[in-house]
Amino acid sequence: MKKIFWNAVASLFILTAFPLVGEAEENSNAHIKDKQQPVQSTDEAGEYVKGEVVVKFKENVAKGKQKNVVKGVKAEVVKDEDIVKSPIKVLKVGNVEAVVKALNNNPNVEYAEPNYKLNATWTPNDTYANTSYQYGLFTTYTDYAWDIARGSSSQEIAVIDTGVDYNHEDLNDKTILGYDFVQNDYDPMDRNGHGTHVAGTAAAETNNGIGIAGMAPETNILAVRVLDPRGSGSLADIVDGIRYAADYGAEVINLSLGCNCDTQALEDAVNYAWNKGAVVIAAAGNDGVSTTFEPASYENVISVAAVDSNNRLASFSNYGSWVDVAAPGVDIASTIQRNGYAYMSGTSMASPHVAGLAGLLAGQNRNNAEIRAAIENTASSISGTGYYFEHGLINSNAAVSY
Repeated sequence: MKKIFWNAVASLFILTAFPLVGEAEENSNAHIKDKQQPVQSTDEAGEYVKGEVVVKFKENVAKGKQKNVVKGVKAEVVKDEDIVKSPIKVLKVGNVEAVVKALNNNPNVEYAEPNYKLNATWTPNDTYANTSYQYGLFTTYTDYAWDIARGSSSQEIAVIDTGVDYNHEDLNDKTILGYDFVQNDYDPMDRNGHGTHVAGTAAAETNNGIGIAGMAPETNILAVRVLDPRGSGSLADIVDGIRYAADYGAEVINLSLGCNCDTQALEDAVNYAWNKGAVVIAAAGNDGVSTTFEPASYENVISVAAVDSNNRLASFSNYGSWVDVAAPGVDIASTIQRNGYAYMSGTSMASPHVAGLAGLLAGQNRNNAEIRAAIENTASSISGTGYYFEHGLINSNAAVSY
């Protein structure tokens, strides 16, 4: 039976308190396939209160003249009932755009504009959710995307891996216990650390005042264990794990695993999941070569290369025309066992960034084809686009606005 596995080749420091200083590199021979400005969260006109216009008259314009101007545009003044004596008036109108245009052409008016709606911008309070530790949230503009989409608690990202430490302080309230195909029971506890790190990047508990922020803050994690404590797993278990996640109804499946082995069983499992409606994301592999890696190279998989904090291809990352997008994968801070946090590097770390973005898009009720199109068509062109990877670096804000 062929084995699909990963190997960590550097030390991993387990941390239970900040500052986070642990660092490890993942360099596997068996892991799976220039910034754009952020897109605005509303259309050019913006959202505004229906039928309302804000107007400021020029100083020294008499109240009688102001009333005539308001009457001339067939509007009425909304009574100001708060404690602030405001220099502006709110008008109730029929056609907002027409009234704004007419008032701005009136010599008695300083300015007029729709009564815009403004929304709070969301900045999580997690300890490591900043550019010093979790740079990937910011190079992918995910911090902007959170003002539009944060995933959905009714959906799941399936982490098919070494399991997940579901007792971790940053994962315990949102991890669903799936199945352990290594022990053949319903206890997919992580005995390695790799799967827990992947899960945290994709969807750690966010805005809880501790640890890290996940790419998809409100989306759940479905823990499916297919790799043993050494990070090794059989093709049969991985195939079953993919099918299990698909049958469970997971909207997103992350595969930070693989091999240079074109197998029909694995491709059939991926196709099964896609036909069930799941988006399948896989790591491109860590051999630093252009040779295809499975299941990342399969048609119904979004394959992910790794880049560093400067958006340069990681030296270990596989690449080529078969790789779809790039994501941060060097020195990624995330969860590990026993309430720890550490850095890891690898395309295994890049893949859950994309899985988390897919979770944001699924939360917008998009199907798998729409999610894939949004991810690929909005990726930022960076050095190597079109050669190392087809579409560029994922841009979360552009994708959720696509």
